[in-house]
Amino acid sequence: MPAVADPNPLAPALARNLEHREMLLRRAGGALSAEEAARLLGITRETVDERRRAGTLLAVREGSDWRYPACQFRDGEVIPGLTEVVRGLAREGPWVTLDFLLAPDTVLEGQTPLQALRDGDREEVLRLVRASRGDGFG
Repeated sequence: MPAVADPNPLAPALARNLEHREMLLRRAGGALSAEEAARLLGITRETVDERRRAGTLLAVREGSDWRYPACQFRDGEVIPGLTEVVRGLAREGPWVTLDFLLAPDTVLEGQTPLQALRDGDREEVLRLVRASRGDGFG
């Protein structure tokens, strides 16, 4: 007779997903609360929420809270080009978008899209976004 069966057969996959999300947040430099993001950007918490809903800030769900990956900010601003990536991958969801931003890509010579955006290579990153959506390479 087998040992007690796992009550949730998806438990191992859910645990791997949680581990992957935790790894992404570590690689992103952590995540800010809406209040912390507001202070960093010099705007109100309400404006942060509005920008999240409008797709101009990347936010991931942690429990019932929205958290803002720290990697999207530089010098009190959102990294140029990030908004287009967030909007371009909106259908895939924020965790997929964060994974996309932090994954090295051969098209970018091993850089991550986030590094490329920081270096000002916006067009190449947006080309990758269009390709990942199935919009072709142009």
